[in-house]
Amino acid sequence: MSAESGGGTLHLSGSVNYAESPLRYDVSLRTDRVRIRYPEGMSWLVGGSLRLTGTPTAGVLSGRVLVDRVTLTRGLEVAGMLVSVKEGISGPSTGSSYLRNLQFDVEALSAPDARMEWPGAELQAEANLRVRGTWEHPILLGHIHILSGNLNFAGNRYRVSRGDLNFSNPFRLDPVLNVEAATTIQQYEITLNFNGPASKLTLAYRSDPPLPANDIVTLLALGQTTAEATTRSGGTTQSGTAGASAILSEAISSQLGGRLERLFGITRFRVDPGLAGVGSTGSEQNAAARVTVEQQVTRNLTITYVSNVSSTQQQVIQVEYNVDRNVSIVGLRDQNGTFGIDVKIKKRFK
Repeated sequence: MSAESGGGTLHLSGSVNYAESPLRYDVSLRTDRVRIRYPEGMSWLVGGSLRLTGTPTAGVLSGRVLVDRVTLTRGLEVAGMLVSVKEGISGPSTGSSYLRNLQFDVEALSAPDARMEWPGAELQAEANLRVRGTWEHPILLGHIHILSGNLNFAGNRYRVSRGDLNFSNPFRLDPVLNVEAATTIQQYEITLNFNGPASKLTLAYRSDPPLPANDIVTLLALGQTTAEATTRSGGTTQSGTAGASAILSEAISSQLGGRLERLFGITRFRVDPGLAGVGSTGSEQNAAARVTVEQQVTRNLTITYVSNVSSTQQQVIQVEYNVDRNVSIVGLRDQNGTFGIDVKIKKRFK
């Protein structure tokens, strides 16, 4: 039997033997490429074959699938499940005795150029996983290796240079992460490292040129170091005001930005209320809101527009083209109307 589903063709074959008790079945399902939306908020583009054997009271689902793309429609809200549950993750509970007795033995491999995507992010990865266990207590063994990618988080665009997720716990779903991501703010390159099991994840960060830990946090939250914030505030410390502005910025950006991104197809939208104006100096005490709009035109071309709402003159336009993973060309028109082109070459020494 053949059927159309999820943008692909399903081929079903097998047998059901009801001459003896209990009834026994042996059914196979094969597809070249089909989209599966499960669980809620996730979409899988896969191909391969599965085989279901057993009786009405128990069964075994085995086979081999090739994953081409994974899409998280709600972004990190779904992916964050891996790091938010302190006791590991279990499968959904069910009242069906058949599902409770269903056993898994499925091998999942990544296709060439396999990708994981969600709004504002795209990661290229390779994976070799095996699903074992039962419906309520699935066991995932194997590893996912992140080759490269980009993602937006807390208003900054990060380049994921490497990453590994190892599923080695045979008793619960609790992967061990080792992920490194970097972003450039002003002249500083900030690198974040996520290490440890998902149920007890640790974060380490560093900068180049080196900065104190509190300056790195301030730079990530406000886009400026503590010294710059003090200078712009006339020599006084405004940590409370800065912290409130950062929280307000995230609230406005997440609520308003999400709607505008879906309506107009904008890659990233951000509002920074009450922060120092673009290009402001120590003598300019008036805070002004700043609006950032970013559009990823193609996979390698990104256009960013930053405007100070209090002045039509203070506008920044940046065009970045990534030649490859290590070379990028950046064209910039700053708030003073000056144009410039930079060629960035990244080289890692071990």
